[in-house]
Amino acid sequence: MASRMVKVPKLFGTNGIRGVAGKEIGSSLAFRVGSALGTLFPKERVLIGRDGRLSSPMLMEGLAAGLLAQGKDVEDRGLITTPALEFMVKNTSSSAGVMITASHNPPEYNGFKVVDSDGIEIPRSKEEKMEILIHRDKWRASNPPGQRVIREGRIGSYFEKLESQVLARDGVGNLKIVVDTGNGVSALTTPRLLRKLGARVIGVNDVIDGEFPGRNSEPRPENLGSLSKIVREEGADLGIAHDGDGDRAIFVDETGVVQPGDRTLALVEDELLRNHPGAKIVTPINTSMVVSEIAKKRKGKLILTKVGSIEVSRTIVRVGALLGGEENGGIFY
Repeated sequence: MASRMVKVPKLFGTNGIRGVAGKEIGSSLAFRVGSALGTLFPKERVLIGRDGRLSSPMLMEGLAAGLLAQGKDVEDRGLITTPALEFMVKNTSSSAGVMITASHNPPEYNGFKVVDSDGIEIPRSKEEKMEILIHRDKWRASNPPGQRVIREGRIGSYFEKLESQVLARDGVGNLKIVVDTGNGVSALTTPRLLRKLGARVIGVNDVIDGEFPGRNSEPRPENLGSLSKIVREEGADLGIAHDGDGDRAIFVDETGVVQPGDRTLALVEDELLRNHPGAKIVTPINTSMVVSEIAKKRKGKLILTKVGSIEVSRTIVRVGALLGGEENGGIFY
């Protein structure tokens, strides 16, 4: 008698696994995610980090337990932004990383972004393999288990890399910038970097709080009224707003007008293509025509993808593009 195919539930969405903490996302799922990752990846060390959501420490413990049970050493980076964790994964001997976050979603949500050894979220093929393992939920514990090392806050090499890519350092030192980190973990990075570059920084919602009391975590125009007002009142040169895990940046101009993310992408694209005519630019199909117009003007090659940062990032690698971005404020290079 032929065996029936069992349909494996879909866990990964556009960007990782997300759901309401305590209902759809809990310590049991976190343990299975850690166990599946520990089974799938060959190397011995995995970096883990989290945003400031109240459920993140609980999920961190479940995730770490699953990895340790599979014999993987865990490097616990604690509170960290998604870009910083991805950088650390790529530039160390780690096999993978996991960021516990629900990005821009409301505080009751949480989830997992699984990062491959190249610093980019794992491809869809690996997501499917993890889903099969998580659904099967059968694990063989390692003897001995892995070891856990706490290295929270040690991201000096990340700041050094960011500083090395600032082309107009003197210009930054003359700016007054209002930074609204939305009570997210980018409070650990953006204000510090800008102050180090000499900018005068005014912090807004710059205390990490997983309930996001200052504003909705998604940096959309309707949530940035206070930032716009402060930029105008302070006579600042610009404002910057981040989401919960710091992988989106939306800018406010000196008049207090919130600029869409794809307009920021277009400015970066224009500068890049001016210096690298003919370069490839990757963006999803929901990006505005301004990105296409700049590519045409500068003789660049525009490549469209499905929606999702993983789609953009993986396409950048596959086609050898120099830049990619989304309308939500995410830029990749």
